[in-house]
Amino acid sequence: MLELLVKQQDDWIRIAYNMTEDMDEAKDLVQEMYLVVLEGKRSIKDITYKDEINRYFVWKLLRSLFIDNYRKKNSKKSIKTCELIIDKDDKAIEEYNLSEDNSFSHIQSRIDEIVSGFDIQYRQLYNLYFVDGLSYRGISSRSSVPVSWIRPRVLEVKERLIEELGEDVTDYFNQDYDKI
Repeated sequence: MLELLVKQQDDWIRIAYNMTEDMDEAKDLVQEMYLVVLEGKRSIKDITYKDEINRYFVWKLLRSLFIDNYRKKNSKKSIKTCELIIDKDDKAIEEYNLSEDNSFSHIQSRIDEIVSGFDIQYRQLYNLYFVDGLSYRGISSRSSVPVSWIRPRVLEVKERLIEELGEDVTDYFNQDYDKI
């Protein structure tokens, strides 16, 4: 099966490049797709259609992996606000904005405060979706809870966070740090 996939590697890299806009990331994404196939997380029926590679399935798999990677990179645990300063890079020190860092820290602490007030199920759901970057299906397979239950609860969490933090987040992205 993997031999069929590898024969069209240039196509998969081109598809991944359209998503990532970075050739190295595209190649990494394709390699990650190969690992998913090798580990048997997808069946042969999913990958093939009439003894050929199902290009739509490959596109969906690459897109899913890309979104999962994006969520993981942008989760609050992976964001390091002072990483550049630790490196002692003079340019980074010049560009460092204390107001921005304080605003970000304030928003993070407000998120932690809001989430700590959730029921245990909602806290776990928050961590799985927003922090770990799992999809609805990923959460469902890990917890044996149907997607039909997970999706509305995630939307509730989003709405609550938007309701509580919408203005502060908007001010943060508009660089109005004094309003936060």
